Amino acid sequence: MSDSTPTVAAAEISRLAGVTRATVSNWRRRHADFPAPVPGGSESRPLFDLAEVQQWLRGHGVTAADSPVQRLRTVLRSEVAPGDIAGLMAFVADPTSGAKDAAHEAVRAAIGDVGVQQTLAVLAERGLDGPSTGIYPTDQPVAALMADVLAASASPAPRSVLDPACGGGTLLLEAARIGADRLAGQDILPVQASRTAALLSTLAPRVEADIRTGDALLADAFTDVEFDAVLSNPPYSQRDWSADELALDPRWVYSVPPRSESELAWVQHAIAHLHPGGTAVLLLPPAVAARSSGRRIRMELLRAGALRAVIALPPGASTPRQVGLQLWVLRRPGKGYPTDTLLFADTTRLPDHGGDQPDWQVLAETVVNAWHAFDKGDDATVPDVTAVVRVMDVLDDDVDLTPARQVRAAVDPDSASASARAAIGQLGEDLTRLHSTADAVREWDSAPGTVWRYVAVGNLIAGKAVRIVSATSDAVADGATPRPVLTGHDLLDSRAPSGLTAPGAPVGDPIEEGDVLVARLRDDHGAAQGTRVAEGADIGAVPAPGVLVFRADPTRIDPWFFAGFIGSPDNAAAMYGTTTIRLDPARLRIPLLALPEQKTYGEAFRRLHHLRVAAHTTATAARRAADLIATGLTAGALELHPDRVG
Repeated sequence: MSDSTPTVAAAEISRLAGVTRATVSNWRRRHADFPAPVPGGSESRPLFDLAEVQQWLRGHGVTAADSPVQRLRTVLRSEVAPGDIAGLMAFVADPTSGAKDAAHEAVRAAIGDVGVQQTLAVLAERGLDGPSTGIYPTDQPVAALMADVLAASASPAPRSVLDPACGGGTLLLEAARIGADRLAGQDILPVQASRTAALLSTLAPRVEADIRTGDALLADAFTDVEFDAVLSNPPYSQRDWSADELALDPRWVYSVPPRSESELAWVQHAIAHLHPGGTAVLLLPPAVAARSSGRRIRMELLRAGALRAVIALPPGASTPRQVGLQLWVLRRPGKGYPTDTLLFADTTRLPDHGGDQPDWQVLAETVVNAWHAFDKGDDATVPDVTAVVRVMDVLDDDVDLTPARQVRAAVDPDSASASARAAIGQLGEDLTRLHSTADAVREWDSAPGTVWRYVAVGNLIAGKAVRIVSATSDAVADGATPRPVLTGHDLLDSRAPSGLTAPGAPVGDPIEEGDVLVARLRDDHGAAQGTRVAEGADIGAVPAPGVLVFRADPTRIDPWFFAGFIGSPDNAAAMYGTTTIRLDPARLRIPLLALPEQKTYGEAFRRLHHLRVAAHTTATAARRAADLIATGLTAGALELHPDRVG
């Protein structure tokens, strides 16, 4: 354990105070008494004395967020050195043992509050003690998609799976979900290897796991060992991957990777660890598909039939958010598999829920079904999304494997015309629905200036007219069917649940019809928090941590009346702190009205909600139609009629 003065970075201050990172930056600029950085940090990542920060927050009336996770972060920063984190991770697998000091007690409390996976992530924050260039976590929806692609392959279901850059173990946990029972992993960072071992021993105790520490390219822990499959999100843009030392390595069957192509070294490392006919799914940056330095290796992979599919994901699908990553599906050449065609998929063309996240259910079904059909030799064409291309047609001077380029080139004029007509037809239907919805809220008379008598929601809760539904219940069981997750951004954007549950993650109680759903956050422009009454796709979904669920007594409170008033900008006072993003539900307030009058207002708020939904749906349809027509025009698949433009 460490005796050094506890320090915190800006990100930790934002979590401690329940504010955004931008707010912390504003505090530093605007308040001369904000604590000065202490030695040990950097210009881009300054560190501050924890005690000074806590004193400053109290002095400025900012209530520190208090939760088992936040207490764990504080204890780790004040009492635990990064080198001691691996021991705490081993303790996670058996929290009934170990010491009874503050760190172990904080770990136990965090496990009880948020579960094993999130507790390990908090421990890893301290163990890594700063970002590592080119190393990014694999977001759970992407990890699940990669495992599902593997499971949908024509080859037998994999029993043994390797991740040579296993990080936090998300991909290996997904491999266990699809039935693999012999898992191997390696990571250059001891903390990450310990994290993966603890994760698997806790959430997948029936599998045989062998997790090693070390650089898989330079010091392969599984030399000459072959697996049924490989799943990996390897580091990007490594400049120190020991290219000179490995110049004669036998893994480079498809040519020696240039110094600037570390990703293609990982690709060949993955293939080298497959049984003949085995499949690998790797998450890679888009530059790997087109950089001139990697042209030779891409050519050899295609000629050998080792690269079977390139799937582009939309920006925001996984970290780093600003980059549209790609899935490469590879197969070690063996008998019985066709090698003269290649599958391309551009999922950026699929509809989304709006915001910064794709519609994962649609995306995953499209990708998995297309790959399954392609690998079986069936038709895998999805208009404007996938293309099956002859390898010989890709082997040009560039060997550019960017999916958008290949899918666009493969646009069929008939399908492009039909898709454009269908999209315009759908837009027309949505516009009609929007118009009729707007008509329902067209007429309003001026009011004489009603003066309301208000009651705080905290008093309604005390009087049992309203209750807050429990935020957390049991964790998702291993192998359980994923359930929809409603996020705060879904509420802010008036869209359906966009997430899916992850194995081992804690979930809230299912949403019931009539529940009032409130986003705990509000957007950066200070708009009122998103609210609505559960209906349709909301029912049965699980609320994310950013969603507050109220359940009202219908004999005393009309749900839509309640939702309409607590979602009003007049309730902004319930957002506490300076430019904070958290909601104090007890400080919300609604007018005191009899139930019949509540129902009248509730019906108006329900119609206004449907107007927002119709507007969102129409805007999505308009973007979809415009994108399809623009694609058809630029690909030469749609004919321009000058008499119709003007």
